[in-house]
Amino acid sequence: MSSIYSISAIDSTNSSINKKDELSASTKKKLEALNIDISSVSSETEAKRIIKEEEAKKSEKTEVIIVSSSGSQEEKLFERIKNLARKLGINVSKNENIETIFVKIEERLKELEENSNNSNINVLRSELEILKNEFKNITTGESSILSAMDLLAQSTRAELGI
Repeated sequence: MSSIYSISAIDSTNSSINKKDELSASTKKKLEALNIDISSVSSETEAKRIIKEEEAKKSEKTEVIIVSSSGSQEEKLFERIKNLARKLGINVSKNENIETIFVKIEERLKELEENSNNSNINVLRSELEILKNEFKNITTGESSILSAMDLLAQSTRAELGI
């Protein structure tokens, strides 16, 4: 009886090897390009499914990179503010707002001015003022947009008699 089981096991192994041999050349190339071990795939259908999944994962990663690299003005400004804070040894948490960070930076600059005669402090203070002005310009623009939207809403209400 044991010989029958042995033949059966060998037969099923040969069957799976034959399925791997049935993979098309293009499928094999795609699997290799995606660093997928061909021996881990048992059929052309499974190989195509795996390829599709891997390509979708790569596509998602690409989209995330594009979105994160094309951040808004506010995000870029926030990063520059955080970088200035780091230069001064200030830890900034993700949930801190920009005004709070500005206050921390100003306090740190005052400490440095009192304790040293470093000319670098003036450069850092200038950088802070530039960042503050940029922040003011962005928030002023947002306020103008909100005001315009409010006026539009009021005129629409007036026309509708609400």
